[in-house]
Amino acid sequence: MSELAPALQAQLASLTAKQQRLAGMQPLPPELVRSLEHKLRIELTHASNAIEGNTLTLRETQLLIDEGITPAGSKSLREIHEAINHNEAVKLLYTQAEKTEAVGEREILDLHAAVLKNIDDNWAGRYRNMRVFVTGSPLIPPNPQKVPTLMVEFIDWLAKEQGHPVKLAADAHYRFAKIHPFVDGNGRTSRLLMNLILLRNRYPLTVIPSEQRTQYITAMDEADRGNATPFYQVIFQAVERSLDLYLGEND
Repeated sequence: MSELAPALQAQLASLTAKQQRLAGMQPLPPELVRSLEHKLRIELTHASNAIEGNTLTLRETQLLIDEGITPAGSKSLREIHEAINHNEAVKLLYTQAEKTEAVGEREILDLHAAVLKNIDDNWAGRYRNMRVFVTGSPLIPPNPQKVPTLMVEFIDWLAKEQGHPVKLAADAHYRFAKIHPFVDGNGRTSRLLMNLILLRNRYPLTVIPSEQRTQYITAMDEADRGNATPFYQVIFQAVERSLDLYLGEND
């Protein structure tokens, strides 16, 4: 990924200041923390699935997860499982965030297994052994024989990389997505991985809104062509929205 433009460096400095303000407010009331985490967990589940084409609305997602109410109409069983699975994956994410060691392969495989549970159990938590293509993307994912080695290199890079944690989270998301190590569920897993890095660095859960789906996908394509600035902008803005929510600056 490219070096950051001055405006993005300034935005990272602003994120650091807000994160430090939030750290200074700890401990927040437990009821408030539970409410905020629940809100972001539901919104992340809805948005991450919607980016991949799931048609459940935010309210349908919330009612399914909180009340067990199955959406009416022509919703597929897969869409139902996607919502339930992602919600459980985010819960797992919070457990993984409490660990102190570097993010490893086990965490990634477990997150992916949670995402594909009851959807494709044969490939849940397993690297692909076949070629895959991403429709509309300017890049072709690497040959499947290279995936295990690329993932070892990725995990090693993740353990050694220094710098601002929000940039690291964004870079990890992008690098993982380009390896595309799974048959399905790569996008959801990459966003979960990004959030795992953020949580471990005491940033709140971050949601890329479904309304920004086109902007987000276009930004990924621009990064493939060598211009990562739009991608960083999308991620940094999403992190800032969550920080502002915790700081009460969205009231």
